[in-house]
Amino acid sequence: VLSRCFSAERKEMSKRVFAKTIRTITIPPLLVSTLLVALYFLRPEIYHSASELFAAIVFLAVIPTAAYPLQKLIPKLRDTGREGQRKLAFVMSITGYTAGFIVAMLTDVTNELKFIYGTYLVSVILLIIFNKVLHFRASGHACGVFGPLIHAVYFMGWWWLPPCAIALAAVVWSSLYLTRHTKSELFLGGMSALAAFLFCMII
Repeated sequence: VLSRCFSAERKEMSKRVFAKTIRTITIPPLLVSTLLVALYFLRPEIYHSASELFAAIVFLAVIPTAAYPLQKLIPKLRDTGREGQRKLAFVMSITGYTAGFIVAMLTDVTNELKFIYGTYLVSVILLIIFNKVLHFRASGHACGVFGPLIHAVYFMGWWWLPPCAIALAAVVWSSLYLTRHTKSELFLGGMSALAAFLFCMII
């Protein structure tokens, strides 16, 4: 009996480690950076130079990620834990996305790159509306995962759909397994990314 209990406990621990690993390697800044680099090599016409790739990574990945070290430096947020990180991440995300979009509009970047900046800005605005205005919690992680996957399929072809679908399913499973989000929170987060993508495509 003890042996079976120990074996079940080890299996449960392994599943938790696997779920946490999935969430770690699918953090939005890492995924958008991967998307931007993949586009640089597979769709080089989207960029005029490597400096545009570097700028996009800074605006869409580095600045939002700065929320985590900054939380430890801001006295009011230092002891707020995960909720404090979440609030600061929204602030840093909209700061980076807005700055990137403005720079894109004022410079001679391609329409494809402007489109990417636009979808990220609209998506974070929708997340803020859901979370702060309507008080429906929408998952920023789901939005940050679904967004790059949509762009990957759109810009690089339908053959990207199967691996993207597998990655999305893994994120959904890990989030539910670790009780980080509910199904409705994941759905709203994913739909925020999709709505932002469709809105920017229309305009």
